[in-house]
Amino acid sequence: MRRLDSPFLTKMHPWMIYIFLVFFWFIVVKDFMYGNPTLSERVKPILFYVLPPVSIIGLWWASRFKRVTLDRDTLIVSGFRREARIPVSQIEKIYKRRGGRGPDFVTIKFKSETEFGRRVRIMVGSAGMDLDRVAKILQDAMEGNVTAVKINHVSRESSQPPDKHRKEVIVHGWTNEELSKILTDFADAYGDDLGKQFDYEVCPHDKGATRITFPHDIPPKNFSFLVNYLNYPKDYDLAGRSISATGNLTLTADFHLPDKSLIGKRAVFYIPSDDKDYDLIYVRVGGETFKNSFRSLHWKKVEDPRVPSGMDISNA
Repeated sequence: MRRLDSPFLTKMHPWMIYIFLVFFWFIVVKDFMYGNPTLSERVKPILFYVLPPVSIIGLWWASRFKRVTLDRDTLIVSGFRREARIPVSQIEKIYKRRGGRGPDFVTIKFKSETEFGRRVRIMVGSAGMDLDRVAKILQDAMEGNVTAVKINHVSRESSQPPDKHRKEVIVHGWTNEELSKILTDFADAYGDDLGKQFDYEVCPHDKGATRITFPHDIPPKNFSFLVNYLNYPKDYDLAGRSISATGNLTLTADFHLPDKSLIGKRAVFYIPSDDKDYDLIYVRVGGETFKNSFRSLHWKKVEDPRVPSGMDISNA
């Protein structure tokens, strides 16, 4: 299953409209509350002829946005205390709307009435790539081309034994549902680079962490991107949460290393403490630390490893 809407925007958008309406109702009604006859006469037209229809339209607009999850050939549409399962075969047309200064959204028009009417809107964020990606996922589902990334959840006992040469990521702080969504979003974004056989194996690890491995491997560049994305996934509020992800592997020539002597050495990939860039990774190899910026994809040796408190980088 993959959730198509933005959890953060879907939750926040209606509240923004409610706050906006409450504010303007207060601005208009306060003149009556304070008994100012002159101002009361001026705002009467707004109170009786403008605010009611604007409020109705605003509430109607907010109500059209739903939580939408694609489960193979079925859309799971959720609203306030309601949920409907609608076959993708019932989709008549998909419209993309770029929001300009506001968020982008996708409108799904159904062939017949559903529990949520003929149309449902999906809030997908402000990035055009996300808008196009959601529309493509829906279009592929309509055509029967559902190619969801495989996430194999296995028990610790049945997982493949640790191999120092294999790539792995150890994650703390995400629930299983959140992690599945994050991994799916990542695979959707980098699918062309990852290949058709790409999949994950996910299993419990020490101290409540989760271990992610790659049965069909993952390109070196995307491995770095994934460690970063697990720390900073799109559409998640990180305030008050303790999230960390570290990658462990044995370096190969595919990593475009600054020094060939690093080939064959164990390395730990992590986000440095007090990170303000959000688009880089630190790599610890033995007693040396390198900064890898995603802008230049060039490794630069640094003196301060900036190891986050409580993080173990002893594998390097």
